[in-house]
Amino acid sequence: MRSDYARGDIQRLCREALDKAVKRLDGIANIPPASRSTGNTLLAFEDTTAVLSDEINALSFMAYVLQDEKIREEASACEEEAGKTAVTIFTRKDLYSAIKDAKAGSQDEKRLLDETVKRFEKNGLKLPDDKLDLVRKKMKKLATLESRFSANLNNDTSSLEFTPAETEGAPDAFLTRLKKTPDGSKYIVTTKSPDFKQFMDNVRSSKARKRMQLAYFNRAAANIPILEDAFTLRRETAELLGFKNWLDYRTFDRMAKTGTTVLDFLGGIRSKLSARNKKDLAALLEFKKQHFKNEPENEPGKLNMWDINYLSYQLKKRDFDLDDSKIREFFPTEKVMAGIFEIYSLLLGVRFEQVKDASQWAGGVKLYRTIDKKSGKALSHFFVDAYPRPGKYGHFAAFSLVMGRKLPGSGYNMPVSSIVGNFNPPSGDKPSLLNHDEVETLFHEFGHIMHQTLTKAPYSSLAGSDVARDFVETPSQMFEEWAWQPALLKQLSSHYRTGAKLSDAMIKRLLQARDFNQGYFYTRQLYLSLLDASYHTSPMTPDILATNDSLYKEIIGLDSIEGGKMPASFGHLMGYDGGYYSYLWAEVYAVDCASRFQKEGFTNPATGMRFRRTLLERGNMADGDKILAAFLGRAPSQNAFLKKLGIR
Repeated sequence: MRSDYARGDIQRLCREALDKAVKRLDGIANIPPASRSTGNTLLAFEDTTAVLSDEINALSFMAYVLQDEKIREEASACEEEAGKTAVTIFTRKDLYSAIKDAKAGSQDEKRLLDETVKRFEKNGLKLPDDKLDLVRKKMKKLATLESRFSANLNNDTSSLEFTPAETEGAPDAFLTRLKKTPDGSKYIVTTKSPDFKQFMDNVRSSKARKRMQLAYFNRAAANIPILEDAFTLRRETAELLGFKNWLDYRTFDRMAKTGTTVLDFLGGIRSKLSARNKKDLAALLEFKKQHFKNEPENEPGKLNMWDINYLSYQLKKRDFDLDDSKIREFFPTEKVMAGIFEIYSLLLGVRFEQVKDASQWAGGVKLYRTIDKKSGKALSHFFVDAYPRPGKYGHFAAFSLVMGRKLPGSGYNMPVSSIVGNFNPPSGDKPSLLNHDEVETLFHEFGHIMHQTLTKAPYSSLAGSDVARDFVETPSQMFEEWAWQPALLKQLSSHYRTGAKLSDAMIKRLLQARDFNQGYFYTRQLYLSLLDASYHTSPMTPDILATNDSLYKEIIGLDSIEGGKMPASFGHLMGYDGGYYSYLWAEVYAVDCASRFQKEGFTNPATGMRFRRTLLERGNMADGDKILAAFLGRAPSQNAFLKKLGIR
């Protein structure tokens, strides 16, 4: 995939791709009614938007990975312009009229027709022209705001300086890789995920952690007014479209169907989690009193939000004898990646081979080819971009770059995706090393990659992980369970110096610690889900910071940090808006699917192939509940999820 863009290239190529697509769409709209067919309307529309999607995805992706700021700005502008063009396309009555009466010649075509018409109608195609025009204008403004919000986050380079005394407790390996101020007296700690987590888990000073927490929350603080405008536009748009609020609008074509269902679901979990969360926080406070017994500067009698990570990690080390710095030594990133490839290969009937000398956008990026074992046929490609660098997307994500779809004749458009991650980079004589949470993250993101790239769906708009938002996390969250299987942990581990495997005793302690602090963890997920839902059910533009602070206190039971602007960096509020509940919702199905592997074997090729055929390959060719039932052999259930949480 091309990445060697000169300044001006992306802007030009983006404009050419959009103009070409609009010209083809104009041709479809202008076909006289008597001459219309399914082929020259519905299927031609699908082909046009599929080609456009592939071209734009490749260009806009550069906003998340390139180091040249000016070219990243071009890519962000392309993403913004493409978003506005998509609004225009799906609010065109002439296209809607040309497509809606197409005669489907197969079940596949019927699915495509139903989903395409639904998308048009979701954008207001049944409205009078004056209201439709208002919807169109508001959605274009939203596309602009979403792009700017993401660009502000991606381009954030905030950092703090700390003296050696302020970093007491931080691992030597972490401090060694940090840059220092020109005079060498202070460490420079960025607000990127790897630095933030290491700092908050290990630094003893409460004041230093408070500074770090505040800086992390206040990345891209300029996003607060962007959110205010977005929430107003969303509420107004939903009302124009006949919905009570944006959450109802977002959920009507998802598994949940209504915002009320979402709130009932979250409310049911909240009532069950409350006691567990209080117990977890009480244990942290009791530990803090002992840990900082003679250190009044660290407020031993009060639990603060910036204490949670530190106390959780230190208590976990004490009670389970688990030290991340020691665990990391057994999980070199490259070894873990190779081991995960072996596991997925066995399960899903594929093999992975690195494509040597492939073009790449940065050093260390690798390209792999996925090959079907039985036929020997290449199925797809994916990149792995594992380490942080300036200007790069700061978290973990799986990006679809080229969507699968049937081509004329017997061909298939080969999918291409990329994992974009931020693992700790190699430092000195140490390779990149993962803690166990990061091993789990790799299973998660690779689950997304398999969903995106093993697809056999005939249409791009229904391929891969382009499914209902509250279903999309199901495969990725299911595969997290593989990171908790003793035999697989043994298989994946290899001490970076000696090659020794993780001991049975350490694996046992890891498993014993799995339930540690889970009441708080899931309560935090609940808080974020309810925050998203609250913003998008408010009858007026919400006070963003006050809503966040009050909800954090109400759900978590602690005060939020004074001066914090967490929503400014809560990336899910743009693009995943009205959808954060999906993590909890999809985990219900993920744990249910994993329960079948629990019975039949986590490395059972027959069960793995069944999962590939019934779910990974299907994309959005059927509703999520039907796809789940096909794999499970029954209707999905919450039982396994509630059992995992210990709240039945």
